[in-house]
Amino acid sequence: MSGDAYDILGVSSDATDAHIKRNYRRLARQYHPDRNPDDQAAEERFKSIQTAYEQIGTTESRAEYDQKIRMEEMFRGGRRSTFNGGFGGFDIGDIFSQFRNSGRDNISNQRPDFDRQEENVKGSNIESGLDISLNQAIDGANVKFSHRRFKVCEKCNGSTFGTSRNCSVCGGKGVKTKKSTITIKVP
Repeated sequence: MSGDAYDILGVSSDATDAHIKRNYRRLARQYHPDRNPDDQAAEERFKSIQTAYEQIGTTESRAEYDQKIRMEEMFRGGRRSTFNGGFGGFDIGDIFSQFRNSGRDNISNQRPDFDRQEENVKGSNIESGLDISLNQAIDGANVKFSHRRFKVCEKCNGSTFGTSRNCSVCGGKGVKTKKSTITIKVP
């Protein structure tokens, strides 16, 4: 099956169960092999409609499908680096930008040498807030910042995500949580 389940069924991601079912039935009748004998394209379309409905036809299956899509989008892209401690598509410069005065150097010019050796591939943006006191903002401070991200399980390569099979490393989730902590110097 190619394409997004929502697109295949012609519904939006916030559609109700009833609307999804109505579109599924209409499309299934239209492309059913009994109505389109000897039409290979209609048969393939019917199969993709069946698969799409299995993925988003119920509230539970739709929640699982949506989570899987979000995870795939999170893992798509990111950074490929020779440095294993990278932030996987997480641009730490975004955090600093709110604290930076216009006269200061750009944080990207201060990155370590390992960053110059990597191939940058744009991933999805990650936004996070950092609470500091007024005194810290005025006087400056070193603030620890922790960031958690999902990493595809290296043993099962994420293939058991959303299924009942259990990987001994990730417990059948297909992902592991990786925590990174950095110290940010507030100007």
